[in-house]
Amino acid sequence: MSEHAVVLYALLPTMAGVDVSLLNKAIDEMLEYYKGDDAKLAQELRWMGVVLRRAKLPRAVKQQIEERLNMWDDLMERDPKMRKIRKESEAKGLAEGLAKGKMQGLMEGKEQGLAQGRAAGLTEGLQKAVITAVKLRFPPLTELAEERIARVNKPEKLNLLLDQITSVPDETTARMLLDLAAA
Repeated sequence: MSEHAVVLYALLPTMAGVDVSLLNKAIDEMLEYYKGDDAKLAQELRWMGVVLRRAKLPRAVKQQIEERLNMWDDLMERDPKMRKIRKESEAKGLAEGLAKGKMQGLMEGKEQGLAQGRAAGLTEGLQKAVITAVKLRFPPLTELAEERIARVNKPEKLNLLLDQITSVPDETTARMLLDLAAA
């Protein structure tokens, strides 16, 4: 930090002797350094959060810094590139699911098979879209999402969950939604 290597600050939580004061100072410097480039700031703060959650630091330190980092989450949501990536992922998952469902239905050769295939394809596409949204917004919850979403097979429920996951303010709320959806 004495050399103000701001581009490396996201890694600070892994360093020996780091404390709340030092991390807060680093965040302040990042805010100043990336002023005017919200997308880059959001990306760096997100990385700091990922590293922080995996670092061997006291829970109190992690909690204080994570609360501060969470205030900047909406920067990522407002970023046009992140919105585009999310929409493309949702569309791709839905298209793949529909294509798989149509293929399954055609192979069965019956109208009922076609309807079931479409529903299965739609379900699978929505499952992929929800998992992708979780992966983009809350990377530490990806594994949990894959496990929980596999149990959800109602397109209406998945569609609602996708809307909720893309708009919740924090990881705790997202975890709660995933738990409730799988119940």
